[in-house]
Amino acid sequence: MSAPLSIGRVDARSENFAAALIELRRKLSPQGNIVSEAGRRRTIEVFGEPLSPQQVVERIVSDVRGRGLAALLDYTQKLDKADLTASTIRVSAAEMSAAHAKADPSFLATIRQVRDNILQFQQAILHQDVEVRRPGVLLRQRYLPVDRVGCCVPGGAAAYPSTVLMTAVPAMAAGVKEIAIVAPPTSFGANNPDVLATCATFPRRP
Repeated sequence: MSAPLSIGRVDARSENFAAALIELRRKLSPQGNIVSEAGRRRTIEVFGEPLSPQQVVERIVSDVRGRGLAALLDYTQKLDKADLTASTIRVSAAEMSAAHAKADPSFLATIRQVRDNILQFQQAILHQDVEVRRPGVLLRQRYLPVDRVGCCVPGGAAAYPSTVLMTAVPAMAAGVKEIAIVAPPTSFGANNPDVLATCATFPRRP
């Protein structure tokens, strides 16, 4: 029988409410160390010691910065249990097209409708350039899209085609030229047919 669940409480009526709230935010921040037992065991298995979440990120970033793709593929195998290579780390156009071809037509129709609705709203709220003219003076505030963005789509416990739409479509509306979507190599992530089919509904660069 599992141990009873212990849930902390913060009473807004107490005198130390502000301090308790600050402490709670600290625990839930990257500097905190809120980790499940399974996560702690995996951390020890991969790194040999019980690192905090922030320490894990720092260790991975430093290693990838030093060893590049080799480190990335190594952590993918250790953390996601996926054996990828330089040629398979990127989902091919053929894989996305195949997922799109197999997808339920009603699902694709819904995805396109949602995509168009998001695009219409995002285009409506785009910031507009502003000019102020005075004798001999022109002041201008300009809004320009970045050249490229990366969209992180989670895929640990569920598939999230909605995250593809809610991150990539605003970038499209802003005029971003290059959009990269990253998802873990799991059955709910980059290997999920619904996620791939959703990605296939976006225009691809030649």
